[in-house]
Amino acid sequence: MRTRRQAGAVRPAPSAALALACAVFLSGAADPPDPTGGAGAFPTYRRDVRPILQARCTTCHRKDNVGPFRLETYEQARKRAHDLAGVAAERSMPPWKANPRFGPALKHDPSLTESEIATLRAWAEAGAPEGDGAVDVTETVATSSEAPSTGAWTLGEPDVVLEMTEEFTVPASGSDIYRCFVIPSRLSRDVYVSAIEYLPGNRKAVHHVMAFLDQEGGGRERDKADPGPGYTSYSGAGVRIVGELGGYAAGNQVSHLPNGVGRLIPGGCDVILQVHYHPTGKVEVDRTRIGLHLCRRPVEQSIHWANATNDKLRLPAGDPNVEVKAEWHVPLDVEALGVTPHMHQLGRDFRMTATLPDGTTRELLDIPRWDPSWQNTYYFKERIELPRGTTVHVVAHFDNSDHPLNPHKPPRLVSWGPGADDEMLVGYVGVVKKGQDLTRRGQRDDLFQILSRQYFRKVVRERFARR
Repeated sequence: MRTRRQAGAVRPAPSAALALACAVFLSGAADPPDPTGGAGAFPTYRRDVRPILQARCTTCHRKDNVGPFRLETYEQARKRAHDLAGVAAERSMPPWKANPRFGPALKHDPSLTESEIATLRAWAEAGAPEGDGAVDVTETVATSSEAPSTGAWTLGEPDVVLEMTEEFTVPASGSDIYRCFVIPSRLSRDVYVSAIEYLPGNRKAVHHVMAFLDQEGGGRERDKADPGPGYTSYSGAGVRIVGELGGYAAGNQVSHLPNGVGRLIPGGCDVILQVHYHPTGKVEVDRTRIGLHLCRRPVEQSIHWANATNDKLRLPAGDPNVEVKAEWHVPLDVEALGVTPHMHQLGRDFRMTATLPDGTTRELLDIPRWDPSWQNTYYFKERIELPRGTTVHVVAHFDNSDHPLNPHKPPRLVSWGPGADDEMLVGYVGVVKKGQDLTRRGQRDDLFQILSRQYFRKVVRERFARR
């Protein structure tokens, strides 16, 4: 939960809690509420506020994570009590960009309830009392300069941690860098993972990360031929791959897949991390890690990510409302588990729907106000069936006028490109094969190959059409 105001910037309004206390006192019905405890007490940090912050906020606002400040202790929360109440009332924090009135119900919504918002407001207006209660172990760790690095993992200590074999230095200026780093998995057998967490070593310089699986050693060969750590590749891993492990972008929150669903990592393969670096104006150093959480139950279905992409987009300078569309044609019966929208700084809104073979339309996701700082993955509470012949549609709008987020001063023509100053439109769809049961003899995990062949044919058709 990240506040956007400086501490002390919001002056408390005339205290509603005080007004209530005065009204009760004048009526003679009871004594004013007691901020130190007892009947009718104001909310306190230890009894009322800390559970809210731990459930909704400290996934980001803790040591070595994306939040710009920490909310792990009473003192850290007290200093920002009125700010927390303000952004909670505005519903700008915790961040959740999906339109709740569009599409299916979604998992992992961190939005505060009205009761939780009222608790934060009353606590701030009462002077942010600490209250009684034992100090949590996490508070003791949070106040120590020796806090263990494992605390940075959202889902706890992973079963397997992979990291870049050496640090990479990002220059202070220059063009964006797409660098691939080969990490031996050292897995002796095939495994399925239920969650993959990316931990950038330098969040200032890391724009996004993607991971690919290499069984043929192509990445190692390219690494040997390129001086310095890793090798440069703007088009994915730049070598033949047998799978992918998704990726990281600002605001993307990690979670476990449903029971019975996993992502395959073949034994003995290399993981290739493609890291997009954006110079910050000073020299930066990065050593990104990824944490793998292994599936604890038999895996029946393997999830893979298809996408609706439009790499022909062109955004005229000064135009505040450019509409761009993209499509994905479903090649076999699948079930969609979730979607991930992706745009850069000029995005305004994003909407995804699916037109089924019988002509009916299914709503999937609507982001009415795009925020490039919070590019989340949205998982459905119930699977969405997408039969073969379905078309997934993405409609997005971009604002290339003169506004604070536009990286170009003055605005200029912007097209598809890999840089943070370029633009993209991608709608990723996480799917599993309908009816697949990999625990049965003879079942194959071939969905990645099916989607790869479809993508390759699309590229070939487009190249032929241009010629």
